[in-house]
Amino acid sequence: MVTLRTTYKRHDKVAYLTFDDGPSLYTNQILDILKQHHIRATFFVVGNSSPYGLRMYRKLKRLGHSIGNHTYSHHFDRIYRSPKDFFADFDRMEHFLYRVIGIRTHLFRFPGGSNSERGSRTGGRGTMMAIKRNLTSRGYTYFDWTIDSQDSLFPKRTSEEITAKVLRESRYRQRNIILFHDFSKQSMLALPLIIRGLKRQGYLFDRLSTNSYNYQIKEGRS
Repeated sequence: MVTLRTTYKRHDKVAYLTFDDGPSLYTNQILDILKQHHIRATFFVVGNSSPYGLRMYRKLKRLGHSIGNHTYSHHFDRIYRSPKDFFADFDRMEHFLYRVIGIRTHLFRFPGGSNSERGSRTGGRGTMMAIKRNLTSRGYTYFDWTIDSQDSLFPKRTSEEITAKVLRESRYRQRNIILFHDFSKQSMLALPLIIRGLKRQGYLFDRLSTNSYNYQIKEGRS
């Protein structure tokens, strides 16, 4: 068992690389890049029962990355209809992870973020608030991000645009949670340059945990 470092000196710069929506096409290559740079990251995963998906969950665990629940289906119109619909999907992912790799994660990221406008339109802000309260009462910590790489936008960003945005915005905070999607080829191509750039800026790297730095988008912000 690897012990997570949870405390840093005030002047330390720490980057938390996070990858959503996998296991996906480029997960294996991303894991190999992280291994080459001796970095552990955080993966907020969805349900993928294919042979490849099962191998990736096991590889994530074996390499010591943090694994968080991102719901099983990632289907906005389903999960945000009501707390009951949300937790049916959420619990399905929890049971799936335990069955496949024997873990019970306490980390979560909302599809679209905790202040998702689409989620609020589907079930209303009261539904989103009820889900958050229930998650907290169950002992889960949910995470948003300080930097969005914008690798999921359409038209697609180039790897150069993704690199420039992340390295530009990383200058404004001592702690940064950076959002990537591991289905993005452009993020995969940008990752080595981003890692080198963050190191030049003096960053250390860590995984998210229930005791780590966290950032949650406030109500009223997109």
